[in-house]
Amino acid sequence: MKNLLIAVALFMSFNSFAQEGKVSTDKKPEFKCTTLSYDPSANILELIGEVSFKSEILEFENADKMIWDRDSNEIIVTGLNEFTIDGAIQFSETGDKKALRYTIGERIAYVE
Repeated sequence: MKNLLIAVALFMSFNSFAQEGKVSTDKKPEFKCTTLSYDPSANILELIGEVSFKSEILEFENADKMIWDRDSNEIIVTGLNEFTIDGAIQFSETGDKKALRYTIGERIAYVE
């Protein structure tokens, strides 16, 4: 009986350490743009012109271009002036692309 209690306690402690800091992606992101193209072989969406995007964590409007890799859920946004995020922002000191990189469901966006 004592061994069973120890096993249960160990299992519960490992389970609590294994949880990641990700947000649920149950709600699908909403987006609008002027032109939309899709590459089915690479599973990539390219949104061009007045791109607006809204997820549970990130929201922006009037970006020039957004590329969305649907396999990795990573988006790269260029021509963006303002955005709001309910999480952390990491700025790259050597960034010259002026792009925002974000993985849907995470709480960190990278500005390069």
